[in-house]
Amino acid sequence: MTVLDTANEVRGASKISAPSQSSEGVQKRLLSKRELAAVLGVSTRTIENWLAQKRIPQLRLSARLTRFNLARVESALARYEVKEIARAS
Repeated sequence: MTVLDTANEVRGASKISAPSQSSEGVQKRLLSKRELAAVLGVSTRTIENWLAQKRIPQLRLSARLTRFNLARVESALARYEVKEIARAS
């Protein structure tokens, strides 16, 4: 399932979906808040919280239009990954 298919299911438009790749094979790189939430498996409110905490980067294209680069968001979230520490015996 592609990012766009997941986002369309969230919107309830799984029957009619635009192709996620053009004829050149280029994938969609900028995601909306709803699409990003669907890909990451979190709510849109969580995305809003991460934005307020400045945990993830955003592209402000206008006052009302924000998009996200999935690779950059995943890279930013990797900084918050908890790594297991082995216990000393």
